[in-house]
Amino acid sequence: MKGMRGHPLLLLLFLAGCARPDGAPPELGLVEPLGGAVAPGKALVVEGYAFDPSGVASVRAQGAEVLGEAEKGKRLVRFRFRLQAPTSGEVELRMEAVDALGHRVERRVPLVLDAAPPRIVLERLEREGSLYRVYGRVEDNVRVDRVVVQMGGRYTPLSLPKEARVSFLVEVPSGAVVVAVDAAGNRSSRRIP
Repeated sequence: MKGMRGHPLLLLLFLAGCARPDGAPPELGLVEPLGGAVAPGKALVVEGYAFDPSGVASVRAQGAEVLGEAEKGKRLVRFRFRLQAPTSGEVELRMEAVDALGHRVERRVPLVLDAAPPRIVLERLEREGSLYRVYGRVEDNVRVDRVVVQMGGRYTPLSLPKEARVSFLVEVPSGAVVVAVDAAGNRSSRRIP
């Protein structure tokens, strides 16, 4: 997952060489939270970037500056900060970036409050010797972020798409645990008999 975060930055670096009128506001993007889902009442990490050929002078979130002094004036900047999600209601992340020439862009990102953990459904179990072949699926109201199998102290991630419903097939010994985590960080688990 860490390698996926660099791709938007590579695109921006490529675009940095392209001619762009100086009258344009900065580009502003978010890398996290993925899927815009957050667990109510929990702190979440927001990561993003801003780009402008004349240099980025400021990045503000919810009215507070989030760009470090060392980053100000650079063409491509990354920022990271924590945000406390409310326990109920709607959340809207308000972001603003200003370039060195005073051009500004505002972005509003609605965040979905997701308190429901993903649901693990075991559709079929087939025993073959000391192993179980498990056919199942994981469903979530927003998006399943990852599914792993825990065997003892070892966690093995399954290579699955990040969708609201994903199917899986694993061969595991008795006592293994399937763990699912959604985009907001809610988790559920299911032990294999």
